Amino acid sequence: MYRRASCTALALLVLTLAPRALASDGYPDEIKQQLMLGQAPLCTICHETLIGGLMTVNKPFGRALQQKYGLRFLDVPGLRAALMRMQQEGHDSDGDGVGDIAELLQGQDPNAPGEGGVLVTDEPRYGCYCSAVGRASTSAAAGAVWLSGLLLSVGRRRRATPRRGVRET
Repeated sequence: MYRRASCTALALLVLTLAPRALASDGYPDEIKQQLMLGQAPLCTICHETLIGGLMTVNKPFGRALQQKYGLRFLDVPGLRAALMRMQQEGHDSDGDGVGDIAELLQGQDPNAPGEGGVLVTDEPRYGCYCSAVGRASTSAAAGAVWLSGLLLSVGRRRRATPRRGVRET
């Protein structure tokens, strides 16, 4: 019983103190607003999957925003500036002769050369750039410690108390 109580207390403590996964406001909505698009592009405009994530930008459009235009994690003003510069310079990530911003405005994927790159749009359900940030609140940590201590003391008390009907020799 003591072992079970201590394992439960430890699991509760770890779960309570684990950092939360939070999503940023997301760049797709900002791109939609900045360029006045009908719908926000998917996270896959920069990332391989819809999950996004820190350090997972691998598409040409996203790499250009980071490497050429200096975009950083959770930098919405930087995204606005990068999009404006990208439009002014006519940057073309896929080399098809049409600038990235022009392709976005036409509903095309700036990562796919030619006419075949239709940009699939849908509102992201959880946003992009999910990452573990912050710490558990002090009250949650204190509650976990208190609960762990309670479970441990109950386990020890049961172990130390002899069972009824069992005689000690």
